[in-house]
Amino acid sequence: MRRKPDARVIEARSSNNDKRRLREQTPTAVELRELEARASFGGYSKHKLNPQAFGLEAFSGQREDATYCDGHASFSPEDMRRVPDLLKRGITAGLIGQNSSQGDPTLLWTVDDNGWIYEARLTIPGQALYHGYPVLPNEAIARHVIVRYTDWIYDCGHLELHSSLQHLQERYS
Repeated sequence: MRRKPDARVIEARSSNNDKRRLREQTPTAVELRELEARASFGGYSKHKLNPQAFGLEAFSGQREDATYCDGHASFSPEDMRRVPDLLKRGITAGLIGQNSSQGDPTLLWTVDDNGWIYEARLTIPGQALYHGYPVLPNEAIARHVIVRYTDWIYDCGHLELHSSLQHLQERYS
């Protein structure tokens, strides 16, 4: 008989990690289009309370600082169809991390219509394959993402995304 797994302990991710910084200079439009064309997403069970619902194997490693798409942000398996558009939105908005590995940014961020910020971490360098998880309101990176996302919406005329900005500001205020 299988026993119920131990309750997960959630510890706050280090807010001041130097590796979690936006690139100071937003990449050029050409660089963003190239990344957008190559970037893809693959789910990772570490960031799911119920990985089987997403078609993923149960996670058995340490979860020191994990946040959960389905637990924290109520992201459902049906929401997975929106991931390519969310990934594109973050790249187009220039929400690109400072560091890279084999030519791919190690971190990307995006903002969902409901105001959640998701951080995408590079899974396979050189192939631009990412996995993601929600950024909690107490994390320092959220402020930087909000500023750049707000500038992008207004500077580039993406007023159709204004409601995401409103939800973002409410969630992270």
